[in-house]
Amino acid sequence: MKKNFLLASWLFGLGNSFSAPLLGLYIYINSSIVYTIDFLLVSSVFILTGYIVVGYLSSVWKRSTTYYVTGAALYIVFYLTLFSLGKSAPEYLALIGPLYGIAQGFYWSGWDVVFYNTPKKLNFFNKSSYLGFITGLVSPGVYGGILSVLHDSGYGVLFLLTTLLLLLSMAFVEDIPIDSVRLSLRNAVKVLNDNRAYKETMVALAVISGVNYVMGSLNVVLLYSVSKSYFDFTLLNYVLTSASILSVYVLRDRLVDKVKHYKLVLVSSVILVLSGPSVLLGEPIIYLLVFNVTSPLIYPVIDVVNWNNMDKRFLMDYLVNRQILLNTGRILSSLSEAFITGLSPNEGVIWLLPLVLIASLIFAKANSKKQVALEG
Repeated sequence: MKKNFLLASWLFGLGNSFSAPLLGLYIYINSSIVYTIDFLLVSSVFILTGYIVVGYLSSVWKRSTTYYVTGAALYIVFYLTLFSLGKSAPEYLALIGPLYGIAQGFYWSGWDVVFYNTPKKLNFFNKSSYLGFITGLVSPGVYGGILSVLHDSGYGVLFLLTTLLLLLSMAFVEDIPIDSVRLSLRNAVKVLNDNRAYKETMVALAVISGVNYVMGSLNVVLLYSVSKSYFDFTLLNYVLTSASILSVYVLRDRLVDKVKHYKLVLVSSVILVLSGPSVLLGEPIIYLLVFNVTSPLIYPVIDVVNWNNMDKRFLMDYLVNRQILLNTGRILSSLSEAFITGLSPNEGVIWLLPLVLIASLIFAKANSKKQVALEG
């Protein structure tokens, strides 16, 4: 694993941590939850668009930095656009939604190529989590402190701070050649039939990706709604972030090599679903705490298995297929959530939880079969 890639990823994540988690909240504060969900929906459509465009361009420009740097630059344009629009940003969803989506599509295309060539992927996730410990300590204090002092006008300062760190991250970008034939959408879809192991884990991953995509924003809105001030919001964020860090260090690091992956994912999903009713009972902090503890035990574990199931000979086909399914999950989850926007954010957030359990059952079924075959 190259240190530059790890450092670049961390700097990018640190910069985004000051703004990205608050985007849904920022739109919500200046408009309504309907606009927040619309933003998520439009962005998810254009993330997929970005990946498909990169897939076709990769037959011409075969360096990962082309897309990595372009994506980071588009992120910067996005945050500067938000800064310029200010509180009127929700009125320009037709601009900021596609821009944010395309930026993600390009950046993560380049990132995926480098990550795929990284050995010991779970080790990378763990080291990223260690650096994430620093992010977890710094980020809530930074945006919480700025918002506590400047209130809603502090978002502009955060957007500028994010821009500076994204610029810095671009200086450490790894350059990996893209070894791929010309992209064919037919081939990108066909890999599902050609690789059964990949298909099963990818379906599970897509469902959970969709749920996490929506809940990642709605959970912040939920936390904001139960906080009496930005100061309380910051303190509660620290508690939840600490729970996630402990989950990675104390639980995942110790259990991932001792417990079968599908059992770890399934048990975590059951616990998460059971926490949902606490929102309806007026104790949403219970759900938020459980979400932050269980999430590191679900998506990352499935994701590592999924990466290992890819065939490197057809990397770009797999990357595009991956994004087709991930963003289909995000789009469908966003559409589903749009139907319940008449409910308060406190209630709407729990309706997608059963999908996590369904995805975990798919993953468990696939991997338990695999285990039986290996033992037989």
